[in-house]
Amino acid sequence: MDKLFVPVVEKVFARIDEKNEALLAARESDDPQVRASVRGMRPTGPVTKQRILATIRTVLAAAMREHVVTFNAAALVKLDGGQKAKGVVWTKARVEAFNVAFEQRFAAERAAPVQPKKPLERFRIWLATPRPSKVMIWTPAQLGAFLDYAADDRLYALYHLIAFRGLRRGEACGARRVDLDLDEGTLLVAKQLSNVGKAVKEGAPKTDSSDAPIALDSGTVAALRASGARQLEEQRAWGEGWQDSGRIFTREDGTELTLDWVSEHFERLAFAAGLPPIRLHDLRHCAATLSLAAGNDMKTTSAMLRHSSQGITSDLYTTVLPELAHASVALVPRAAATTEASETGGLPTVSQRQDGRPTDSGEAKKHQVNATIESRAGGT
Repeated sequence: MDKLFVPVVEKVFARIDEKNEALLAARESDDPQVRASVRGMRPTGPVTKQRILATIRTVLAAAMREHVVTFNAAALVKLDGGQKAKGVVWTKARVEAFNVAFEQRFAAERAAPVQPKKPLERFRIWLATPRPSKVMIWTPAQLGAFLDYAADDRLYALYHLIAFRGLRRGEACGARRVDLDLDEGTLLVAKQLSNVGKAVKEGAPKTDSSDAPIALDSGTVAALRASGARQLEEQRAWGEGWQDSGRIFTREDGTELTLDWVSEHFERLAFAAGLPPIRLHDLRHCAATLSLAAGNDMKTTSAMLRHSSQGITSDLYTTVLPELAHASVALVPRAAATTEASETGGLPTVSQRQDGRPTDSGEAKKHQVNATIESRAGGT
């Protein structure tokens, strides 16, 4: 440790940059085997590098206090970037500008002299069209439109849980039935799934404060009950072929969900519903901004999100409050009127049928998602 000079610490990040470049080069390779070898792998981003540097800095600071080293080399290392993107709301003007850019991009791709081997897919162009920020947030009306559209989807409860209770993707996909108490309305976030290379691994939640019970509102409880009933039906249909992974949300055969597939499925639903694009992680941001705009303070919202500090919550979400100030946040508009909202801290519960299942929307899916996408695509 006493040999950790500034050049040594800088070399750590130089190696990270080299690996990032190799990964990006492999993604663009003409060799399909090379591309396949890095599928599911992501480069180390600037925020992650800042976290690595912060960890080294903390370790060396402790070593200085113990007189193991005489100075903190990491404190003298400067990295480019690392600032988290601020949340931006999909206002009417931004949606209109995005749609114009999307249509122009699709028209340009279709008019290109050299056409790709695969037919152009409007969904892919929509997904690749630049957005005002990496972190985009739906308005309450847009969130309600998505939930109405996805009401009959088998992963509806997963997306509902993230949107109203702010779980991370890995936490929702890793949630276990043994940690869920629907009678008490609580879910303990004890495990999460994450991508490690090509594999999906189970591990502890992201931070110490992440490992905490979450209070569930009545609408979320009802959605989870319906999801559980569907899972039992699938188990009976699969018979001995059904595999019990213990997860609340699974594939039809009971096995764990693939994280990237869950994200793409969400994006395809949003596209088919005619909404502007957001990442699946941005549903968590929707939960936060709705909580703040409904009158909850930063401390309450930070506790709901299980952030390691209130400052993280403030840095991420303060900028979006003015744009939500004129939006109706007493409820997320749904196709059918919601009733009990008192248990949600100012947030609405999802509309329910008498049988406890999520209510259909007049705009809810009448066909499978892919069929809807094809109709929007105009046959590609």
